[in-house]
Amino acid sequence: MRRASLVKGNQSFSDEVISRFGVLPNFFCSAPAAEGLVEELWKFAKSAYLDCALPSLFKERLFVHLSRFCEVRYCIVRHVGFLVGEGHPAGDASALPQTIEQVLTVLRRPLPDADGLSHCFQRLESYGQPVEMPEPETQLEGDLFDALTIMFVEPARSERARQAVTCAFGEARFEILTAFLAFVRTAHYWTETHPTLPYETDMLAVMAKHRELARLLTDRTEAEDVKAGDAFRRTLAELQEIRGEQARVEAALRITEERLQAVLRTAHMAFWAWDPATDTVSASVTMDELLGLPPGEKLTSSRRGFELVHPEDLPALRAKLEAAAREGGTWDHDFRIVRPCDGKVTWLTERANATCDSDGKLVMAGLVWDVTERKLLESSLQEADQRKDEFLATLAHELRNPLAPLRNGLQIARLTSSADSPFQRTIEMMDRQLTHLVRLVDDLLDVGRISSGKIELRRDKLALPAILTSSAEAARAAIDTHSHQLIIEPAAEELWVEGDFDRLTQIFSNLLTNAAKYTERGGRIELRVSRKGNYAVVNVSDNGIGIPSDDLPHVFELFSQVRLHQGRSEGGLGIGLAIVRKLVEMHQGTVSVCSDGSGKGSTFTVRLPLLSDGAATPVYLPTKLPSSVPPRRILVVDDNTDAAVSFAVLLEHQGHEVATAHDGEEAVAKARVLRPHIVFLDLGMPRMDGLEAAKHLRALSDGEPMTLVALTGWGQKRDHERTREAGFDWHLLKPIDGNELDRILAASPP
Repeated sequence: MRRASLVKGNQSFSDEVISRFGVLPNFFCSAPAAEGLVEELWKFAKSAYLDCALPSLFKERLFVHLSRFCEVRYCIVRHVGFLVGEGHPAGDASALPQTIEQVLTVLRRPLPDADGLSHCFQRLESYGQPVEMPEPETQLEGDLFDALTIMFVEPARSERARQAVTCAFGEARFEILTAFLAFVRTAHYWTETHPTLPYETDMLAVMAKHRELARLLTDRTEAEDVKAGDAFRRTLAELQEIRGEQARVEAALRITEERLQAVLRTAHMAFWAWDPATDTVSASVTMDELLGLPPGEKLTSSRRGFELVHPEDLPALRAKLEAAAREGGTWDHDFRIVRPCDGKVTWLTERANATCDSDGKLVMAGLVWDVTERKLLESSLQEADQRKDEFLATLAHELRNPLAPLRNGLQIARLTSSADSPFQRTIEMMDRQLTHLVRLVDDLLDVGRISSGKIELRRDKLALPAILTSSAEAARAAIDTHSHQLIIEPAAEELWVEGDFDRLTQIFSNLLTNAAKYTERGGRIELRVSRKGNYAVVNVSDNGIGIPSDDLPHVFELFSQVRLHQGRSEGGLGIGLAIVRKLVEMHQGTVSVCSDGSGKGSTFTVRLPLLSDGAATPVYLPTKLPSSVPPRRILVVDDNTDAAVSFAVLLEHQGHEVATAHDGEEAVAKARVLRPHIVFLDLGMPRMDGLEAAKHLRALSDGEPMTLVALTGWGQKRDHERTREAGFDWHLLKPIDGNELDRILAASPP
């Protein structure tokens, strides 16, 4: 009568239940005296069980598993029915039913012991990020069932289980699973308080057909064992212990909070959390001090925080926050604020994270700290570095300008003296010393650029023998001057490396020159090449004066010279080996030195990574110049009269028609008459500088070929960029090298 009266009284409700389950469970025909109560249970069933975001088979299998622990057997019987096809599993008509054997496996599944639980929790906690819900009869499903069983049977002792489930499946799914457990517990309580609920006829038929299934479904032993245990007493005892522990934790938390605030205050740091939806900011007490807020004012909104940000930095900070809101993740940002208490501009660094909580709501939190002193120091260092670069560039310019007429004069003297003239020896000596002085200037600039990371390598696939040949030629003058014997032992195979030809040549020529300087006259220098694994190994050895063991660790340091060798440095600054080490490291290689001590020579070893295959790339070799160059019309422009006149005389001795000018305006005027093939232009000149003059000369050429060469003491990267933009074809540094001059003369069209 009860069922009939309910169906008659609320047919639409019954129809809805049947549409979901495929049957009308007696569970939803109970409590007819309390009108509307079962409908409320139905709402709970839909939200926590039927419509929750969990797989249908997983929900039904879990419902059956947890119902093993209910003494009234209605729930386990009914939900096994759903699982085997007597109705719809979890109200899902599309879910495939399970076999009787699969259900028996769930019912017979043993409860884990302490060791099994420990391994279960470890596996769940090992997931680095939330995983998908498990498939039936997998290890992951079993681990989740065990953890949820602890949460269901002993919720007060389930902290580790809750942590493991959250770790494996995320906070959102944890809450969904918790709601599901709450409904199962409600269903069990309802059946325990309504123990006369009869089994439906469909399940009576199933149990009659499957005796073992019926035995397991009606056996209350497992449920009684769980309930009869001392779980409640243990829970009360642990609850008391937890309360005491909670008090101790709260006290420790207060102490930790005080210490944290002290640390934050000392470090000039603050912590904040922001809810963008409500524009609510919570922050540590140090935030108000860091921002310089007036006494009594607290930072409670982002609007107030943005008001303090320096206007120039506000757009970038807002862009960072907007990007974080869209993409999430962690960000770092430096910005300035203007402190309202004293008007002081302060630099802050912020490191924060944006994420969504279990409800999908955006939350941001982070740290911010004062970096004003660091910013001031960085600014001072940058200014000092810029001043250093400007000083070195100016020094190089001022040194190169007087060197230009000296080099020109030596070239003229060489051309006008017979080859057997005693004066030729003097010329060669002066030329070597002048070359040495030019190298010192170049080394000063190199060490400045390399140490500040301003050297750019022009990388190519290069044959190592070509590099070493060029290096030996570059060091030949130093080797011959001391009458040394140079022995080159190549590798058994051709070795290829990737790098900058000029810089690699500089490395080995520096090492060879160094060996020549520190080896007694008539010594022996060996250049040996081999392969070790994926590296080319180049040894530069000498039988020179050696290096004391105490000095070996300092050989590659800047401005380092072995104390006992300073008399043999021939004017060096102690920066050549420092440049070698920097350049080798820029090629991903290593350089080392060994020596058995004073008087026993030394060996420098360079290791460079090899290319696996370089055969397709031609060997890098200098361009072969023609034996003679046709006469050219040349204009030399320099406000340094000695430099201009001496260079003009040198060019005239080579058979060219040459005119000189000493400022840009004079150069343009003479070019109109001479129509030169080549113009050598200094940059810094009165009335009109070289850059402006180049633009006028380009306009003047009217399509006729005219080669513009910047011949200057300025050699920084920005100087090269300026001359290129002004229309120069070449940028050469004073004093011009004879080979460079020949190359330009040969390359320019007649």
